[in-house]
Amino acid sequence: MVTEIKTKPTTSWVDTPPRGPVLRHWSMRLINRLPWLDKLAQPLQDGLAKFFGAPGSSTYKAKDLLNGTWLGHPLHPLLVVLPLGCWTSSLLLDIAWMADKEKGTARAADLTLWAGITGAGAAAVTGATNWVDTDGPERRTGTMHALLNGGTLVLQLASALLRKTGRRNAAIALSSTGYALSLYSAYLGGELSFSDAIMVNRVAPEGGSDDFVPVMNVNELEPGKLTRVEVAGVPAVLLKDGERIYAIAATCSHMGGPLDKGEYKDGVVYCPWHNSGFHMCDGSVANSPAVYAQPTFAVRVRNGKIELRRQEHA
Repeated sequence: MVTEIKTKPTTSWVDTPPRGPVLRHWSMRLINRLPWLDKLAQPLQDGLAKFFGAPGSSTYKAKDLLNGTWLGHPLHPLLVVLPLGCWTSSLLLDIAWMADKEKGTARAADLTLWAGITGAGAAAVTGATNWVDTDGPERRTGTMHALLNGGTLVLQLASALLRKTGRRNAAIALSSTGYALSLYSAYLGGELSFSDAIMVNRVAPEGGSDDFVPVMNVNELEPGKLTRVEVAGVPAVLLKDGERIYAIAATCSHMGGPLDKGEYKDGVVYCPWHNSGFHMCDGSVANSPAVYAQPTFAVRVRNGKIELRRQEHA
């Protein structure tokens, strides 16, 4: 007689929420139990990807602008302070108005509320541009983050309109609720940035030798072929173009993709994961989603060996 043993389905570590602290555990557990977030996210991502098109197109250049390639830093974090700062000011001014009923205080509260609404639009556009290149749990967290921000914006806009009709007490209740939602959404934004490492510099932790390190025989390097080597424990990608040999970090600064597995075209290497482009000659960003340049290596040939030395900080 064979007894069937029933076992629970195994949950991947990717979808297992952290044990603590309590807020983080229950936040991630909630998001993991909302499969409809993926169903909502997929068509939105597909639509945005289709809109932006391929690197080099005019719409993709807009993506580069919104991601912050021109700044060398993601643009979204710079803009999120506008709605949060303005709505904090509006909340404090509303509290002051409830104490003194001054018209000037009310006007100031209304002005900062509208300023926050305007700033929220700019933050939303840049946030969506960062989010389009995520997947898995990070995509679900980003979708929840966006929905909460959208709900906050609706509440704040409704509050602003109610203020124009003189229903200030109801308006303050709505904006206060919206502010509470924005704080939790900001928490999820921090989760994306600091826990999931979205839009951080993935090569920043990598070190490198200050001395030249031999990595391979020069006669083994095929012209035009991306070749991965190790430089004192740091991965680099080599490319021979004519008589010149170039070397940059092999770990994509965007999400850690292997550049040596990517495509090289017209002086630019494209990451196989999200199509971030980098100039092989100096590591600079050719197109987003990456915003941080790749560290470069000085190259020399001595005694038939290619030797590399890291040149700058990430």
